[in-house]
Amino acid sequence: MNKKTKILSLILLTVGMIALCSCDPVLSLNPRYTYSEFEINLGEKISTDIEEYVDFTELTEEDARFVRENTEVLYDGRPVGDKDFADVGDHELTINYCGHQYRKYRILITDKEPPVFTRNENYYTFVGLGVDENVVDSMFRAKDNSGKCKLKIDKSDVDFNKAGDYVMKATAVDPSGNKTTAEAKLIVQRPEYGAKGTYVFVSISNQTLTYFVDSKVVLSTPVVTGNIYGHSTPKGTFRLLNKATNATLKGREDNGDEYESFVRYWMAFLGSSYGLHDADWRASFGGNIYQGNGSHGCVNMPVPMAAQLFGMIEYGTPILIY
Repeated sequence: MNKKTKILSLILLTVGMIALCSCDPVLSLNPRYTYSEFEINLGEKISTDIEEYVDFTELTEEDARFVRENTEVLYDGRPVGDKDFADVGDHELTINYCGHQYRKYRILITDKEPPVFTRNENYYTFVGLGVDENVVDSMFRAKDNSGKCKLKIDKSDVDFNKAGDYVMKATAVDPSGNKTTAEAKLIVQRPEYGAKGTYVFVSISNQTLTYFVDSKVVLSTPVVTGNIYGHSTPKGTFRLLNKATNATLKGREDNGDEYESFVRYWMAFLGSSYGLHDADWRASFGGNIYQGNGSHGCVNMPVPMAAQLFGMIEYGTPILIY
């Protein structure tokens, strides 16, 4: 091989190496992405599909396949799939082609949408009973496109010791400071049969127990309350404190003798001594039984009725005994 041939071979080899190291075809940007930065709303889709950014309409099938195999789209420096969600702020989207940076974008994600309330329901309670914080919180629910929002509830105008309809206001705020408000009524009622809401009403004079759910009677049964001579059932407005199955109740008779009573369904409303429970030792309920053969202060129920109530009643449910 002469010197001229060697030089020509070297030139051809160099040209070949350059061809291998360069990318062909040349990419043509989608006109929508000719800018180097753009703004989107939080929750909008951020595509990492190269066909979103590059115009494939003029490419042959072979060239299109080559482009797909030799490009990568990085979101904040990481190879990821399509993202339907990202944090508010500045982000980078980089397109690499054949190992070199082809295009870099600044993506500004903003959030201008306020939270949306999905629940603002009225709630009924009774004079002197107050409202558990969990119950108050359950009156309102809100969601936000960020997945986060803080809920503030104002109940400062509510007087739990006076019957009336009170307006409670809630404010939902998202991390970007967007806010929205909602209202719901907290109705404080006198404790009486037929009041609105969900509660148990025990009538000592009628010897009946009635369970209301959303103001509708779902269970009614005769009962036996405390013996009026020394073991009367306490009157007042209470809440269900706890409930248990297969409990043994212990106490003392008037003569000082200890007693034990096994019950299948125990629903306490005052300490650990007073509750609603089944009484399988009784053949009948209601009427005037309580006046001479009443309970030790609890509310005795037929086994089937106690089982039904036990399965439905929730902790904190008001129990009115009058």
